Amino acid sequence: MEALSLVGRTAILWLTALVVFRIMGKRTLGKMGPFDFAVVIMIGEAVAIGMEDTREPLIHAIAITAALGFLQWLLTWLNYRFRWLEKITQGQAATVVVNGVIKTKTLRKERMSKADLLMELRQGQAKLKDIKKARLEASGKVSVVNKPSSSSSSSSSSQKKGGNSSGGPGGSGS
Repeated sequence: MEALSLVGRTAILWLTALVVFRIMGKRTLGKMGPFDFAVVIMIGEAVAIGMEDTREPLIHAIAITAALGFLQWLLTWLNYRFRWLEKITQGQAATVVVNGVIKTKTLRKERMSKADLLMELRQGQAKLKDIKKARLEASGKVSVVNKPSSSSSSSSSSQKKGGNSSGGPGGSGS
């Protein structure tokens, strides 16, 4: 009978977590900043306690999960309304390459090694000499704007790191 109770509690908390994550929005799971990550961990802990401790009323775990989801939703709404708050809670992008030159002082400040940066650039098929600007985004991804190619009059392209590669012959894929 206890096993059946655990399965039921797990199903209820699983559904609660899914609903809360859905309400929190795609932005949260797609671009996890430090506050987003902390909330996901805390929701995981609340759900785990509700599944493990059968002496604790199930409603407590549901209430904690819902409260964390609401607080996260409120924070994202406030971030949307007040840009200065978003800079505090999510961080800001930092320029790490300008015209093919690595900004070592910025790398040091962001605690990113030159080897890590070069690995990110290689994964995005970007060559240092072809980069007009590369930024370490608040999400931890590196975005790149290439210099205009000399054989074409097209404007500079942008690429994001960490996604699926869809680059063509111009090397402007992700």
